[in-house]
Amino acid sequence: MKIRSIILLVVMALCFNVKAQEIADWWNDVSVYQVNKVAPRTNVIPYQDENGINNLEYRQSPYYQCINGNWKFHWVEKPADKPQGFYAEGYDVSSWNTIPVPANWELNGYGIPVYINQQNEFPSNQPYAPTEYNPVGCYVHNFNIPAEWDGRNVYINFGAVKSAFYLWINGKFVGYSEDSKTPAEFDITPYLNKGGENTLAVEAYRFSDGSYLECQDYWRMSGITRDVILYSKPKTNVYDFFVKAGLDEKYAKGIFEVLIDVNYGKKVPSKLTVEVELVNKNENAKFEVNKLYVEEFSKKELIAQQKSEGHSTIRFKKILDRVEAWSAEKPVLYDMTIRLKDKKGRVIEVVGSKVGFRTSEIKDGQFMVNGKPVLIKGVNRHEHDGITGQYVSRATMERDIQLMLKNNINTIRTSHYPCDIYLYELCDKYGLYVIDEANNESHAQGYGDASLAKDERWVGAFKYRCNNMFGRDKNHPSIIIWSLGNECGNGICMYESYDMMKKLDNTRPVINERSIYDYNTDIIGLMYASQNYLEKFVEEELDSLGRPFIMVEYLHAMGNSCGGMQDYWDVINSHEQLQGGCIWDWCDQSLIQNDTVKNVRWYAAGGDLGALEGIGNDDSFCVNGLVTSDRHPHHHLDEVKKVYQNISVTPIDIDKGIFEIKNNFFFRRLNEFECSYVIYSNEKARLQSKTFDMDIAPQASKTINISIPKPKMDGNDADRFAKTEYFIEFSFKEKNGNVMRPAGTEIAYDVFKLNIDTPVGESLTNIPEVKLDDNKDNVVVLNDNFMFVINKQQGLPVSFVYKGMEMLAGPIKPNFWRAPTLNDDVDHNALPKWLNANLNDLTIVPKSIKAQRINKSKVAVVVVLEFNNPNGGNVLTTEQVFEINGYGDVVISNNIQTSEVVKTMPKVGTQILVNKEFDNVKFFGKDTENYPDRNSSGKTNVFTKKADSFFELHEEPQDNGNHSETRWVAMSDAKGQGLFVTSDELFNFSIYQYSDENLSVAERINQMETADYWTFNIDHRQAPIGTATCGPGSLEKYLINDDIYEYTIRIRPFNTLNKENEEKLYKQNVLGDFNKVATPVITTDLARFDSKMNVTLTCADANAKIYYTLDGSEPTQKSKLYTKPFSINTTTTIKAKAFAADKMSSFTLAETFERLIIKGTEFVEKPNRNYSKNYETALMDARKGVAGNWGEDWLGFNGQDAEFTIELSMPTDINKLFIGYGVQPNDWVLMPKGIKVSVSTDGVTYTNPVIADYPVYNNAKDVKRREEAKANINVKGVRFIKVYVESYKTLPEWHDYAGENAWIMLDEITIK
Repeated sequence: MKIRSIILLVVMALCFNVKAQEIADWWNDVSVYQVNKVAPRTNVIPYQDENGINNLEYRQSPYYQCINGNWKFHWVEKPADKPQGFYAEGYDVSSWNTIPVPANWELNGYGIPVYINQQNEFPSNQPYAPTEYNPVGCYVHNFNIPAEWDGRNVYINFGAVKSAFYLWINGKFVGYSEDSKTPAEFDITPYLNKGGENTLAVEAYRFSDGSYLECQDYWRMSGITRDVILYSKPKTNVYDFFVKAGLDEKYAKGIFEVLIDVNYGKKVPSKLTVEVELVNKNENAKFEVNKLYVEEFSKKELIAQQKSEGHSTIRFKKILDRVEAWSAEKPVLYDMTIRLKDKKGRVIEVVGSKVGFRTSEIKDGQFMVNGKPVLIKGVNRHEHDGITGQYVSRATMERDIQLMLKNNINTIRTSHYPCDIYLYELCDKYGLYVIDEANNESHAQGYGDASLAKDERWVGAFKYRCNNMFGRDKNHPSIIIWSLGNECGNGICMYESYDMMKKLDNTRPVINERSIYDYNTDIIGLMYASQNYLEKFVEEELDSLGRPFIMVEYLHAMGNSCGGMQDYWDVINSHEQLQGGCIWDWCDQSLIQNDTVKNVRWYAAGGDLGALEGIGNDDSFCVNGLVTSDRHPHHHLDEVKKVYQNISVTPIDIDKGIFEIKNNFFFRRLNEFECSYVIYSNEKARLQSKTFDMDIAPQASKTINISIPKPKMDGNDADRFAKTEYFIEFSFKEKNGNVMRPAGTEIAYDVFKLNIDTPVGESLTNIPEVKLDDNKDNVVVLNDNFMFVINKQQGLPVSFVYKGMEMLAGPIKPNFWRAPTLNDDVDHNALPKWLNANLNDLTIVPKSIKAQRINKSKVAVVVVLEFNNPNGGNVLTTEQVFEINGYGDVVISNNIQTSEVVKTMPKVGTQILVNKEFDNVKFFGKDTENYPDRNSSGKTNVFTKKADSFFELHEEPQDNGNHSETRWVAMSDAKGQGLFVTSDELFNFSIYQYSDENLSVAERINQMETADYWTFNIDHRQAPIGTATCGPGSLEKYLINDDIYEYTIRIRPFNTLNKENEEKLYKQNVLGDFNKVATPVITTDLARFDSKMNVTLTCADANAKIYYTLDGSEPTQKSKLYTKPFSINTTTTIKAKAFAADKMSSFTLAETFERLIIKGTEFVEKPNRNYSKNYETALMDARKGVAGNWGEDWLGFNGQDAEFTIELSMPTDINKLFIGYGVQPNDWVLMPKGIKVSVSTDGVTYTNPVIADYPVYNNAKDVKRREEAKANINVKGVRFIKVYVESYKTLPEWHDYAGENAWIMLDEITIK
């Protein structure tokens, strides 16, 4: 009892009172962070009506007063200019403006809001705050105290003030506070005017020494950002209390312990009765609890239990035989009432709280709640609103909780500071776990020797902030983990904070992410670990203490994001030591603006609203939400809901209808949900459905047997059942629910395609005849119903007229570009490689267009296009066969072959520009937005939507709206005329009313220009999304990195007035009638072509004959017939084509094999070890590096010249030599100062050095290129090449890091 009583006293002592004789610049003194504050404590606002405790109606108490409103306000840019003596009584503030409270200054015209991630928003000189530009805001406000409060202690509570402030009441100094995200509370009783008006004055500083501990990834703004309240208490009162409501070792009985700090001032009561009542008022309570515990204390006993003057600690500890435990899944709460009574039995004061019985512990290497190893399916949540900034209303908090619960989120990490008290009340009531985080982050000083966590001067401040969090929040059952802060590094400050928190509270674990594997964290919390690292952590036992791993941050949701989430959870679900994580983060930190010129609402990010001199910004890095700043869900939230769902279905034998249902909840049984399934097809909404009851215990599973209906299909039904697919969809919904997740809310689903064979579809009959007009400008195929035009100059279809109406607003073209997502921008496998290949700037060059009539109703047009970079070099080549029939069907068979410069691609597909009248969309596929690595969510069916509903305008415009696993899609106008598209395999589509060019360059929504057409993308392959903005990039298995791609699509105009509907068109077997020989395949017997290599050609069509060439010419049936493998020994381009009777010939396969002739490389000084992979042969391995991806294919030299000699494996004639190098000053990579080349036939005698030529850039800062220097050699029989590359050694004066070592990066050396 003694030890636990002392704990409460320790809490009080940490918030010492300073009786200051003189007010000092404490805002610039690291040793002072509060003066005269009330020790941090739980909510002790008294109730007059005890019934109010049930709904925490303390705001309706007559002893509570909120004084928010419009306050007088004066703002200056630096402390020296602040109004002197403004706090004095009688000071005239009538000319001052007003500002709303709560509010940020910067959003009300005072100063500039700054968004920056890691750096301080002022010149850093820790521990000192700036004295020049450091705005000071002075507030003055009048208030009255109710007469009923006379004789009571009166407190003022500022919920949050950024970053430090002084307080005066009626001209008298009251106190000072730092820590902008926990309450600053003061006893103002001595300063009040009795029975009259009172005036408060606040002097708040934008920057203080405390700002070094508030260097968070957040908008840096100032002001009073939470409620300001007054409340009163009697002279004898409950000053604080600490409830420990736990469970016994069997998690059955309740352990109820409460420490009550009773305050009575200097006059000790002669007798005091303390009553603690614990009641469960829930009418659906499993166990009835109605306990009253009473203790009477004499004056002598109170004095004996005094821990400081006027304070006695009272302890109750009881065992309850039967209680319902609190968890996020079943948030059972009890009402606790504490009454103080005087010697006559009269009630002095009533305070109360909600109590939840639960345990939170580390046991057997796992994090446990109530003895169960729960999984953290969490999010990080900043306090942010798109309109009001860092003031978040209670309605918005309720909206947050509602959206989280509906989307299966079970945990909030309060990044990176304690939140408004109302949020915890909601989490307690509706069920969300909370990782409560102290307001400590010194990111700007890093994690090394400069880290504030290692600086003893900051020990007090760190502990003060942790204690502020604990003191206020200790009684919330939803808080299951304390966090010491974020991104501070680790050292003495964190060691002492951890030790303090463990002494203060033995009921919760403590986490500190930057402890990494040090002792002072109970849970490993490393952020942004990759899926591979998680597996390595478990398999290699990286933590010697065997602690659980919960990622405090993962799955960076910046822009169109959340790729790889299912891969994360596949790993997490495979290892008990991995227990989930918190997505970064909940809502975008954008600020909503209105472009009055364009009449467009847009979202502002860093730098958009101005800048402070000398201070940068981090642009869109603040826009990482699952929802927008005004709480509209982003599309990727669908994936989060699906992956986080707690009920899963697995087919055991789908043909027999046997499925396993797993209840992944830890505390809820499956009979609490409405379970159902429906069997349907794309033709019929419901063939069979059933609601069923299954009582499955938590973490258990059962199988269900379902009779799968088999459609009866005879010969007459072939057409009716053609291409029909059958599915079974399982759905699980809340039976009862609450206001946040009402009854009927679907919380889990699974959809499976049934194995029911159906006919492939009918072949077209009675096809109308077509005319072919092959003239010098165009190939035109037409009849009375349609006209399809391929322009020869462009090599593209440019017109498609149907029933007299033009369907196209631009050409139909092969497309290999998407507007980069923010993840694409930084993923080394995405935009850097795409730009290196110039995939955003390709010129289409038609190489051949040949039209031929197949029969009177069908025409084929073969089009070969080269896609070249700005220098004229070939990047990729497409061969397309357009087969057009008399109904207007256009079947486009595509073969795409990439050059070696293409490492990965954004997409492979076809883009159609469609007239804007076609705004109705119907499709058979998934209903949610999906990408290859974000493809768990979505139900498959036929859906109808408006065209403008597919695309969302992110704060920074980028690609989105992709729908995967599509069978067909159609766009039509109000009259039923439109375009129908299908493919020979599942495909992707997206639709938006913007150009890709606009999407690729616009940085904000108000820079977008609505097009007068729809961009309609039909994509064979779509690149993954990943989370590379902060975390792992896209996984290798999802990349588009093949050499050859083939796919076929069918485009068909239709009009429903002609009884041409989409379903009927889909049943037609047009693609099946497309008859083309399969493309040959080349295989070789060498992985590395450095000696004679055998080549084998094969074709999937057994009856086809393959013809090939070795000189780069187009194969024909007059070329060499392939009969057996052949060999090559020099660089060779092989082209092969297959021919068969009654079929169109195959696409031409072309592949160049570069003969490697490098034997080895001798360096005067080897390349840097971090950039030296395969250094002996890397310079001539036929692999060109990509600028920016320095770890792949590059050799790096830091602050030194590069000098080396390459030995060739055979004598080689060299006309020109090209030396590849990289340039990217932002990466400290500069172009060479000079390059010299000499060669030798014997390794002894070398030619005179030749100076190589290379491009010179004027705007050197912004360059990011791979370039080549050219040396004219003209020597035969060369065996040795000596290269000297001179470096600038250090970065030049114009560089931000002038004087630091510069890099040169070299890659491929080629011979011509």
